[in-house]
Amino acid sequence: MNVSLSKADADLFAVYQTMYSAADTNMSYDWNSRLGDTKPWADCGYFLILDGVKIGGAIVTDDMIRFPFLILPFVDRVRFWAYLLKLSPRKYLYGMLDADSSILPMFGYKITGSRQAMCRPADVIKMDLPGGFICRPLTMDTDAAEVGKVYVEGHTGGICFEKYGIETTDEAIAETMRVLGVYNAKDLSIVIVEQAIGKIVGVCTAGIGKHHVFGNSEIADFIVLPQYQGMGLGKYMISHVVTQSYGLAPFVSICVDTGNSAEFLYHQMGFIAGPKYSSMERRA
Repeated sequence: MNVSLSKADADLFAVYQTMYSAADTNMSYDWNSRLGDTKPWADCGYFLILDGVKIGGAIVTDDMIRFPFLILPFVDRVRFWAYLLKLSPRKYLYGMLDADSSILPMFGYKITGSRQAMCRPADVIKMDLPGGFICRPLTMDTDAAEVGKVYVEGHTGGICFEKYGIETTDEAIAETMRVLGVYNAKDLSIVIVEQAIGKIVGVCTAGIGKHHVFGNSEIADFIVLPQYQGMGLGKYMISHVVTQSYGLAPFVSICVDTGNSAEFLYHQMGFIAGPKYSSMERRA
């Protein structure tokens, strides 16, 4: 028995991974876009070869294995990982679907986080904003300080805070500016203001970026201050982005961390979930 890793031709690897990964984690619904999403890793695609036959593949970088797949008729995932980790042991794994994340603990790995894409068609949703509040575009020239405070207060104690650890308004402002820079094609970000006191109580960053090869719009994040939750402000912000996306993009997407309470709200708003994929790390 002879097992080896072979550097793959980029175009061929893209077709194999797109077809045999059996999961569209980005929910692109487009063959050519999925191929394009794979090709940036052209220098890192490898086939796992058993006795001269391709049985699987993965993106392998210096410290990580990403988005593995098996090639039919080979279906033994335990043997696949035994071979791959012997030939190319790595500390970090990314894009592990349930079929793999349930196996990998026997090889000494633990899950450090899980995510999934969710999407729904862009369309007109009629939903009124609760009385006493107004919606307007997010303008960081004047809103930066308030937005930073909303992000910190709204995320503190939640799963995003646990995972990403944004603790100061300056960090939140910098992250918001980075996200808004992504939406250079069309910015759809908004804030909700309580009219009586002129205070920002909700923020939604969203838009379309030039890197969005699927043509979709995207919700990066939304936050409602704790004392204003349960009033329908979150539903309104989502419906606003979905409506504003209509005619600009075929669908709206969001990437959700497993355990985020907002996932239920997205389900209520008609978003469908794609496959869950996990990040893993070898135990010390």
